[in-house]
Amino acid sequence: MLKAFICLSVASLIIANLFGCSQPDIPDEPIQVIVTDGSDETVTIENQSESIIDDIIFLGESTTYHLKSRGVLKDGKNTKQVWSPKSGTLMLDASTSDCRIVYPETNEEISLSEALKRKQPKIMTLTFGLNGAPSFITRGRDYFKFCYKKLLDTIKEVSPRTKIIINSCFPIAKNMDMSRYTVDAKTLNLYIDALNAWACELAKENGARFIDSASVLKDSEGYLDTRFQVEDGYHLNADAYKLILKYFKEELKNEEN
Repeated sequence: MLKAFICLSVASLIIANLFGCSQPDIPDEPIQVIVTDGSDETVTIENQSESIIDDIIFLGESTTYHLKSRGVLKDGKNTKQVWSPKSGTLMLDASTSDCRIVYPETNEEISLSEALKRKQPKIMTLTFGLNGAPSFITRGRDYFKFCYKKLLDTIKEVSPRTKIIINSCFPIAKNMDMSRYTVDAKTLNLYIDALNAWACELAKENGARFIDSASVLKDSEGYLDTRFQVEDGYHLNADAYKLILKYFKEELKNEEN
């Protein structure tokens, strides 16, 4: 009975909070829009968006780290666009803003603040939510936003010109091993949807951009499509990341226009 109540409450919360936070569907093929920059060379919006992707620094959980291991960014597995601790994953909490990362430019382990000070990223994308999702639901919206806002404030203070993108965390597939959880896969996805709704709110409240890239990975029931996972039910394959980056390019292209 309690589990049914929680599911109903979370579902109601998602409907209430996703209003105004949805993102447009991505076209099957990129749209070629030709513009000129006044020189003899022709520039396409698609090429501009490609270069924008190359400007992004990604920080998040293991699903973010695997952007590197899947080789889908500039310089492949040698990309310097993914920041993470030695473990390859982070969990959002009140101390995340004080975390230490392996700085790709030098392979030193330094504080996030020091990395931001050195790099001054043009764009930074944050993806958190799956790690600790049930705990966030229990502790509530205010705690989740508090943890995320501490991270945003650190970035703004140290690198004020950095554009911050909050990316939705990704759903899980039906085949994920749920033995460590007290809920089933469907309920955990409801939790993730609620956290994404809160993240969307947070972005609007703090001048950040929210991108719902998780939407392109879901099947008709809201689970992670099995075509995009690596058999454990939540880590993503290269095809998933290519689709996510394509979605990012479309969203950034729309912003340029």
